[in-house]
Amino acid sequence: MTSRVIALDLDGTLLTSTKTILPQSLEALSRAKDAGYQILIVTGRHHVAIHPFYQALALDTPAICCNGTYLSV
Repeated sequence: MTSRVIALDLDGTLLTSTKTILPQSLEALSRAKDAGYQILIVTGRHHVAIHPFYQALALDTPAICCNGTYLSV
């Protein structure tokens, strides 16, 4: 079985300098999800700090948090 995954950091990658997600990024990631890709957040942040972005992306996948020290589901 093949998994198709897009793993994204937040700061400096998915988020703008004002800590928002561009509408174009939301649209592109939604299309990727519709095409069967799993979207993962991989970040140095604590899972509480990523919750608003996780919700904005409507994710149901685990997130890798605190520089890889734990997996949040």
